[in-house]
Amino acid sequence: MYNKTIWSWALYDWANSAFSTTVVAGFFPIFFGVYWADPSAVNQSTLQLGIANSIASIIIALLSPILGAIADCASARKKFLITFAFLGIAMTGALWFVNQGEWKLAVFIYIMASIGFMSGNIFYDSLLPIVAEKSKLDHVSSFGYGLGYLGGGLLFLINVLMYLYPDWFGISDAATAVRISFVTVAVWWAIFTVPLLFFVTEPEKNKEISLLDAISEGFRQIISTIKHIRKMKIIGQYLIAYWLYIDGVDTIIKMAVKAASSPEYGFATSDLIAALLMVQFIAFPSAIGYSSFAKKI
Repeated sequence: MYNKTIWSWALYDWANSAFSTTVVAGFFPIFFGVYWADPSAVNQSTLQLGIANSIASIIIALLSPILGAIADCASARKKFLITFAFLGIAMTGALWFVNQGEWKLAVFIYIMASIGFMSGNIFYDSLLPIVAEKSKLDHVSSFGYGLGYLGGGLLFLINVLMYLYPDWFGISDAATAVRISFVTVAVWWAIFTVPLLFFVTEPEKNKEISLLDAISEGFRQIISTIKHIRKMKIIGQYLIAYWLYIDGVDTIIKMAVKAASSPEYGFATSDLIAALLMVQFIAFPSAIGYSSFAKKI
């Protein structure tokens, strides 16, 4: 049904969704509270994690319009994607080196990894019209989402088994299993990014453009976009509405496990992890099927 270009593009979602599941939603919030931060100060560690997520999101909000415009002008979407993917991969793997109690270092590395992850997704999404025909955009987009849930869920399942039964894997304890899980995410992310590197090509501009010219043209493009939005109010309303909606979704993904693991709620870590796993494998067929549903309505 799909050619190797589409498969290679979609596999990047399979690749980096491991970061979203194992790191962002799953192990980092729990591990941060009990290993890197003060286990007795639950509210403080929750605040620290919330601030870390906010800082990463604000940086992306400020950078993404500029980076996107520059990438458009220089035909550099793929180059930006690989650059930020490398940042995310390197920082995720670096979590292995953070020792117990080093919460400030853990937060810094987590913010940098999150910037790599979110920035990479901006350019990943922007490649969709290049890899798929207009009539297939919905199907291919849903296919990528579906593979992301499946890939992220499969690696998370392995990581969960490592955490619950470390002796099965020859691992000394659960804490070491979590740290190894961060490394597996980095390796998984790197391996499944390779197909995109080789089989997704971005059309070149008719003329070469220098980095400075691309930056200048990028800022002009941003100004032009803002002017168009002011004239077309429905676009501005949509952007604001979507921002409010998706920020709520992202906040739940990033903070739900940390908040629910607080003593006053009484959720066991194993129950929270089971819920996350359930979400991944329910979302996989749902994402695939949604494009057909959307087409009908």
